[in-house]
Amino acid sequence: MNCPTQRPLFIVFEGLDGSGKSTCAKALTEKIGAEFLTTPSPDIRKYRDEIVKGFGTSQEAAQLFYLSTVFAASEQVRSLLAKGKSVVMDRYFLSTQIYADFRGSLLKLDCLQSQLFPADVTVYLETSLKVRQQRLNERHCTPADTETLSEYAHARLTAMYLERSSLAIVGNWLVIDNSDRSISKSVELIESLIDSTWSKSETGYTNILHTANR
Repeated sequence: MNCPTQRPLFIVFEGLDGSGKSTCAKALTEKIGAEFLTTPSPDIRKYRDEIVKGFGTSQEAAQLFYLSTVFAASEQVRSLLAKGKSVVMDRYFLSTQIYADFRGSLLKLDCLQSQLFPADVTVYLETSLKVRQQRLNERHCTPADTETLSEYAHARLTAMYLERSSLAIVGNWLVIDNSDRSISKSVELIESLIDSTWSKSETGYTNILHTANR
């Protein structure tokens, strides 16, 4: 990913709460000299809980709020890539849609992906429920975290991510079992697998699915 002949990359990290998305995304960002973005952005995140609380029980309103932050992030990505800067994103379109569905939103808005800048690679961190529980208990566990810690929620959310893994916005779908790997080992593996999918043609990545469970 450091070859000067390669175009800048847009890499998205997805996964359930406690899977290690933010930590791995930040570590990869530093390693490859990319720009780190997240949805919502830090500035909006300061007011997120208050805004969402104001929507009451309307999951549709919450979904549209989160989608607005995704659209804003998409424009940032487009601008940074145009300047030759690679981007690593902590959560993007998939998380917004999947968590909205899980929480009962009736809006079916996958068609909006066509209006967003697509990822080159989406890294999905697959982590066991036991490990997620341990990690979330070690940090401040929010009510949003807690709702994902039942066996049903873990299985349902995992299935929902896989169901949407073929969407065009995902790009190449890269699955990493992050249950018992150190952050440095996970990042090394991710970088290696991304490099292995690189095509020297102007089209960039080939459409290859990688699953790394060892």
